[in-house]
Amino acid sequence: MHTAFLEAPSAPINHMTYFSSITPASRTMPADWPPLKLYLRESGRQSFPVADLVYMQAVANYSWLNWMDGKRMLMPRTLKYYTPKLPSDWFIRLHRNCVVNRRYIERLERTETGGVVHLSTGDQLPVSRRRWSTVRRQLVSIMPHLN
Repeated sequence: MHTAFLEAPSAPINHMTYFSSITPASRTMPADWPPLKLYLRESGRQSFPVADLVYMQAVANYSWLNWMDGKRMLMPRTLKYYTPKLPSDWFIRLHRNCVVNRRYIERLERTETGGVVHLSTGDQLPVSRRRWSTVRRQLVSIMPHLN
């Protein structure tokens, strides 16, 4: 299931700023980070590599975990539960209900309603107006052309 979870805006977005993608060679992830251990009803406890987690979105007390291979898992935990289990250098909170893995970010756009992060998977995630400067600052280290 690869359905976009976020609704499209009702009015056209006027793009104010555009930043191009980072080079794939600069996307590296520590291989020694412990895997994310999840309990799945069908198969029991399993380990998943953190590097393959593209983003997480919260819905009430549940979280959608979106993986590189296109899988989406609905887990009965909040983002607050999962965030400490992830390497903070590689995951950024874009919005109160969304955390994304930096290595999948291709570009960042500034819009009138906040911002949008475009991922290598084709997904687009909103960046809240309040978090825009923080997100942009955090991405400068891996996307030096943002200066």
